[in-house]
Amino acid sequence: MANWDNDFEAQQLKEYEGRFTVNFKKIYMDVDEINEKTLEVNDKHPKDSLMKLWAGTMCGMFFFFLLSYQVLALATIPFLIFYFVALVRIGKCWKSFKYSSGQFWGMTIAGLLAVFALAMVVQHFVSRAVLG
Repeated sequence: MANWDNDFEAQQLKEYEGRFTVNFKKIYMDVDEINEKTLEVNDKHPKDSLMKLWAGTMCGMFFFFLLSYQVLALATIPFLIFYFVALVRIGKCWKSFKYSSGQFWGMTIAGLLAVFALAMVVQHFVSRAVLG
């Protein structure tokens, strides 16, 4: 019988916990880690880890929607595309764990609309405060 306390390979096979981050490179890497290292799937895990990554992606998109004002919109479009690709990757991982794709894309579309609207409201108030 094997001694699990000395089996280093078995000790490294722990559930990967996702983190909240806005860095799209880390989001890409975390999605891959979750996809590869998740051993047990239930209603909470890895859904909670994917939701943290989703929230980080939404925060990043909010920031770039906020900066997308007139000429700056051209500079923010590539970053928004990176975040959209991150959303697609999270969605694929979500689907691979047999969670509802409709739920994911429904909350994503609603989230994007809310983030965009909030950014436009903040832009409006900032422009009124600056211009008088």
